[in-house]
Amino acid sequence: MKECDHFLNGFFTPTSVAVVGATSNPFKVNFRLMQNLVNLNFQGNLYPVNPNKKEILGVRAFARLEDIPGKVDLVVTAVPASKTMPIVKACHAIGVKQLVIVAGGFSEGGKAGKKLHEEVASFVKEKGIRTLGPNTLTPVNTAGNFVISYNPVNELKAGGLSFAFQSGFYEPKINWLFSRLGISKMLDMGNKMDINEVDALAYFSLDASTKVIAMHVESLQGDGREFFDLLRDVSLKKPTIILKSGRTPAGSRAAASHTGSIARENDLIFDNMIRQTAAIRAENMESFFDLAKAFSTLQLPEGNGLGIITLSGGEGVIATDACEMNGMKLARIGTETRDKVKPVLPPWDIPLNPFDAGVSMQFHFSDMAGFFDKIRTLPGDENVQCAIMQMPLNPAGFVGFLPDITEEIIRSLEDKYLQSLLDMKKAGKPFVLWRSSMDIEEQRLVDIIESHDMPVFQSSERAIKALAAMDRYRRRISSTTFNT
Repeated sequence: MKECDHFLNGFFTPTSVAVVGATSNPFKVNFRLMQNLVNLNFQGNLYPVNPNKKEILGVRAFARLEDIPGKVDLVVTAVPASKTMPIVKACHAIGVKQLVIVAGGFSEGGKAGKKLHEEVASFVKEKGIRTLGPNTLTPVNTAGNFVISYNPVNELKAGGLSFAFQSGFYEPKINWLFSRLGISKMLDMGNKMDINEVDALAYFSLDASTKVIAMHVESLQGDGREFFDLLRDVSLKKPTIILKSGRTPAGSRAAASHTGSIARENDLIFDNMIRQTAAIRAENMESFFDLAKAFSTLQLPEGNGLGIITLSGGEGVIATDACEMNGMKLARIGTETRDKVKPVLPPWDIPLNPFDAGVSMQFHFSDMAGFFDKIRTLPGDENVQCAIMQMPLNPAGFVGFLPDITEEIIRSLEDKYLQSLLDMKKAGKPFVLWRSSMDIEEQRLVDIIESHDMPVFQSSERAIKALAAMDRYRRRISSTTFNT
């Protein structure tokens, strides 16, 4: 089967979309649904549905779905739960087979909500209307400028990473995700009335533009055996990151409060099943996005030999501890590399791994380009399979107060600084940075660096954990057996 044959392809590549509950009032949350599609220039026909408007954002509006003259591939309904059933029936009346229900208040909405959930679920199943949600946003497909979101999306960065969520926790982060990661598709499964994690995994396994899969699951709604059989197969071909929440009894109850579904699976059993695949399990939300960033921007390391470049001895000790604790090893730097680096070393002997660039930098601050050119040989050493570096402070900040320094000079210094960091990738091995100052100025530079697909992590420990996960994945896919 190809992705074009899977039913979810129609959710990601509709040629016509009707938005029920569309509004021209910017103070209503539904306004964003149309605003994103218009502003991002969605490559398809748009049909806003609102009985009180003739047009919305310059697009002709219709009072009812039945009034739309053209064929509708996908209906996105954002009306309240209590008004959803008539919309679902109207979808059947006009022959729509793909529906997104944005509203909450169904299975998680008490007895009345559960009853409504069952009625809608029974109807769409009987009529063959594949349904995403309720209590959901998405789909997102960067290839078609197609975004269903309550947040105003500024721009899309296309790439090979696809997400599947069972929660909207990503939604406030959506612009951060698009500024940092090259994304192909996003799917929020919501309450999983119809479409579930098995469907999402099956589609992403077929989708040629999806190179890395990141999936958040609170509870397995589909067939567990089918899910793990799929996961075993796809994780060998595409790095697949799993964040499983609802791991404790209290967590399961919390999940039920917003999806109406209590986790049926024991977390120890779930974890053991994951270990029988090549999937990578994320410990928490931070790890989930760290791993997604690493796998989608870096090539796999060819081994676990790690090179560490730091600005202080203390940071080097912390990074070395993290290296040992996560199954990596400090790479032994060869004599040839030491000879190349020697011109920028201090007048006394220091280790080259971890390499204290801070103590060396003070002797070469006037020639930072030359300094970076020399230390770039460290990641290139034959024993280094991957490398991390503490993010140096921007030298432009040290001269900006001088009276004769112009904006052009400052910009030139900053450009050289950024290029020197990006050139550290020239060794052709996984190379990442970790942050130093955590201030606003550094954040601005991080934004620029990550826009060039060089990952920056909050700490050396988080950077090393991500690289260690990549090394474990490399070893797993090269073996025919997994831990049981």
